[in-house]
Parts: sequence; C-alpha cells; structure tokens
Amino acid sequence: MRNFAKSTISRTTRLCSALLAGLAFAAPVVQAREHLGPIDNLLLKNPYANPAGAFFGRGVVAGDVDNDGIDDLIVSENGGDRLRALLGNPFDVGSDPLFPFSPSTVSMPNHGYVMAAGDFDGDDRDEIAVAYPNSSVGGESGAGKVYVMNRRPADGEWEVQSTIQAGGAYPGAVQAQANLGNSLASGDFDDDGYDDLAIGMRGQVVGGFENAGAVMVVYGGILGVNGSYGAEIFDRDSDGLTFSPRINDYYGWALTTGDFDADGDADLAIGITGATCPNGTDRGGGVVVLNGTTTSTGLTTTGSKIWRPGTQGIGGDCATSDNFGGALATGEFGDRDFLETNYADLAIGANGTNGDQGAVHVIYGTASGLDAAGNEFILPPALPGVITDAGRFGVVLRAGRLGYECDGLNCSGDSLAIGAPFAVVNGVDNAGAVWVIDSGSDSEGLLVSTAYPILPLAPLRI
Repeated sequence: MRNFAKSTISRTTRLCSALLAGLAFAAPVVQAREHLGPIDNLLLKNPYANPAGAFFGRGVVAGDVDNDGIDDLIVSENGGDRLRALLGNPFDVGSDPLFPFSPSTVSMPNHGYVMAAGDFDGDDRDEIAVAYPNSSVGGESGAGKVYVMNRRPADGEWEVQSTIQAGGAYPGAVQAQANLGNSLASGDFDDDGYDDLAIGMRGQVVGGFENAGAVMVVYGGILGVNGSYGAEIFDRDSDGLTFSPRINDYYGWALTTGDFDADGDADLAIGITGATCPNGTDRGGGVVVLNGTTTSTGLTTTGSKIWRPGTQGIGGDCATSDNFGGALATGEFGDRDFLETNYADLAIGANGTNGDQGAVHVIYGTASGLDAAGNEFILPPALPGVITDAGRFGVVLRAGRLGYECDGLNCSGDSLAIGAPFAVVNGVDNAGAVWVIDSGSDSEGLLVSTAYPILPLAPLRI
C-alpha cells in the first residue's frame, strides 16, 4: 500500500504540473461534490456452491496485490478456510466495465477474517495479513496466529510468506485466550521502505491481570514481516506512560496507523476499551498513540499520549462513555491542497456511549501530532423513521474518498463512514444504518451537517 501511494503521488505530481501550466491561463474549475450512490453499484455474492452459514463478507480488505496501480479486494467468510481475491481491472472513467474484477480463490491454512494489507517486502505489491485469533498454538486454545499471504508474480498463485505467533522467533510466550490477531494494522513505523505489522492481543495476561492486553509489532524487510527484522511487544507497562495494566483493559482491541505529525513515518493508535477514567472507577476507554521514528528502532515510547473522552479537552463525558477506542480509523478530514502539509487525523468509535447510543470522536493531526484543538464529538444524526437509541453508532469506522469535490487544485479530503448496525429503521429491529460524513476545509474538518445515510429500507417521510 505504501508504494502504491508513492506511485500515486508521482502520477499526481505529473498531473498537477500539467494542470498548473493550464491554470495559469484559465480560471479555476469548480467541480460539484459527488457522493456514493445507487448507480453502478456491484453486488458481490458468495460464489461458492456451499454458501450456507459462511457469512461471506465477514472480512474485507483492499490492496494492490499485483502492482498494476489498481486496488484489489480480498473478501473472507466467517467459516471455512478460503479467501476470495478480486483483482481490479482497468477501465475508462465513465464507462461501465463488463468485468470489474478478475476473481480467484485463495486456500488458507486456517480460517481468518481479520485482515490488513501492506507491502511488507518492498516489492511494490501488497501482501495480505490474515489473523486467526481463536487458533490453538502448542495446545493453548485461543492463543492466536497470523498468516501473511503473498501473491507470486510469476504464476499468480498465493503462498504463506510468514506465520507469526508468540514465542520462538517472536517475543512473548504462548498464552491461552490471548487472541493474537484480534486486530491488525500496517504502516512503515521506521521509514525504511518496508511496511510493518501491528497485531492486537487483547486477551494477553500482563502482570497477572487477565485480558489486560498487549500489541505485538513485527518489522518488515526483504523477506516480509519476519522476526529476524525485529519484533516487540507493547502493553500498559511498556508504552511510555504511567498507567498500570488492569484486568479487562483489552489493550489492543483496535488498531490503526497514520502519520499524525506528517514527519514521514507512520504512528500507531491503540484502542483500550476498558481503560479507566480519571476518577479511577468508570471505564470509558482510551486510545494510546505511539510515535514512529526515522531510525531502525521503529516505534518509540518517547512522547506517547493517551486520549480519553471528557479529558484533556476531548468532547464527551468519560463517565457516560463506553468502548471508546473500540473502533479506529485514520483519514485526512480536511481539504487536500497540492502545496500544503497533510496531517493524518484520527476517528475513534465509542459505540457504548449513552446507553449504547454510541458516539464518534475525531482528533486532528498537527506538526506536533494529534491535538485536542478543534476535536469533534459526533452523536447519531436524527432522521425520521430511524431510531438510533441503541444503534451502537461507531461500532465500525472506515475513512476514504467517498465524497469528492475540487476547486482548482484544492480538493476535498476523506469522508468518514460510521456503522450503526443495531439501529431501528421503519420499526424493523437491528435493520442497521451507515452514516457518511464529508470533509470540509482544514479549518472545518468533518462537516457533521452533511451526514447522509445508507439504509436497508427507505426511511419514513414525516
């Protein structure tokens, strides 16, 4: 993914150079904002003869696995040991491609649906990390392991590039119910040209405390993510902060990466759904951010930060928050000026807030990293016919270019998609909804007033 981004930047640079020459003699072109819509949507059904109970689509990840400049889609089931690889095909903008994907089946050593994509071996092709957090290792049930799958360019066949588990070439010892791989995130933490992999272990016992949780980070190299390039474990005893592990902290419940200070290396955000509030009693949750470096040391605990609702200027109330850090997403929630420095921003789901109504917090990046200034506390929007009282708004977050608008070379940034899977629609329990919020200018951030829903049923008109 990293190298795809670099090639995209290179193409964008050439395109923008040409546009600059043209714009010197023409007024800026303002493009109307475009959104996701029902036109030309694709329905990706389970293609297998035995789809019953498979829950096709339980896991989805995108990455450029064949280095053609087009992202591909990997879809998993909730049962079985196969993935569906959908290779994106080129097509002209505005056309209706007959075959948008070239599909194939990937056989796995075990079943897994937690996935992440990254170019771990620096060959300009993304590999797919697939976690099996409930797997037994050495007789310990639920210890968990992660497979890294590589698509060979010569024949297009998939192979296991790495198998990651606690012990041996990797730090720590095998623990029952550690659930290694419950969350995954990739990014280049040491700026060496190879993506690295962060792996959640939410059930890890730390200091005798069950489910305290931890995160293993494995660094990439020419052979992919591999213990020989370095691996380390972070937990509440070793993340540079002064907090001690507690039972049911669930450190590592969610992970995401982003360059929050725009210094060229990725930083790591770690969700801790059971983190305590400053009163020492309520457990509203928290997010720890570790900084990347441009040295071989990778992630550093120097300058680590913890964010919690209702503290340090962050919106909300820690006492009424719940599962803060249960979902994380990174995006650039401001405009993308060709000449400006672009900082990654962090969206944090707190789906149990206010009695399972849910909420989303957004903290914006700066030259010194994430900063509370201008942070947003977003509650479910009101819509006739949609009841979100216990919808768990924020249980899933995804960021991307879902709405698009340009004024000359100044283009809108990422949108944020927010899942509320238990929302009631037209009296149908748990019908669910997804809300999409567009970005404005850098000073505006996400434009909450623009939120629009994607619903399984048409809402009632009142």
